[in-house]
Amino acid sequence: MLISANLGFLFTELALVDRVRAAKDAGFDAVEFHDLPDGTDLTALRAALGEMPVMGLNTYMGPSMGRAALSRDEFAGDFATAARSAEALGARAIHIVAGMDGDNTTYLHNLGHALAYTPCPIVIEPISTPGYFLSGFAQAEAVLDQINDPSLRIMADWFHLRAGHAEGDARDLLTRLWPRIGHIQLARAGDRGAPCPVIDAEIARLLPHLRMLGCAALGLEYRPDIAPTRAIADTVAALRA
Repeated sequence: MLISANLGFLFTELALVDRVRAAKDAGFDAVEFHDLPDGTDLTALRAALGEMPVMGLNTYMGPSMGRAALSRDEFAGDFATAARSAEALGARAIHIVAGMDGDNTTYLHNLGHALAYTPCPIVIEPISTPGYFLSGFAQAEAVLDQINDPSLRIMADWFHLRAGHAEGDARDLLTRLWPRIGHIQLARAGDRGAPCPVIDAEIARLLPHLRMLGCAALGLEYRPDIAPTRAIADTVAALRA
């Protein structure tokens, strides 16, 4: 199982290129970004990555946490920028960030635009933040049913999944949705802390379940309990054990 560092949350005291190097030093196999490549020297970033895979990156986030459900015109520009970054970095997916509030007609139009624009797989993520447009997994399923394109999948973040479900129910939902999931992200339930199986029994129970499902890559999107790289490296090592 590849373990990917989400550089929107990890090593944030460093410049982006240096975060990539820090992720390598901490033992990660891959990285993923928020909208960080926007305005970054993509040539330098590509060089720092070397052979390290990029699991995905986000469309523009900003104060509205995205604009896919808010504006056709602004999203068209947002997606063109994200698609350029994805192509330059070899990203395996683009996460379309919906935004706060918005409407379904705009959202579906923009997802269709994105799918027609690029062959890169697209993921959408239900986020439990109050007011976020794509707020639940049933809603995400309905969107996939309406769009009906195999390139569109769900990104499931354990932190957000657990926000609306008991632990066992969350694992059951993950199992049922597995054929429609494009990427998994992991953080400790409740506080988005380190998903370390040595200190969190819930994460220890989840890992064999993910292996049973055939999970090939796991993105760590969490807030480190302790800032130094050693603590992050210890979490990576524990997940491999």
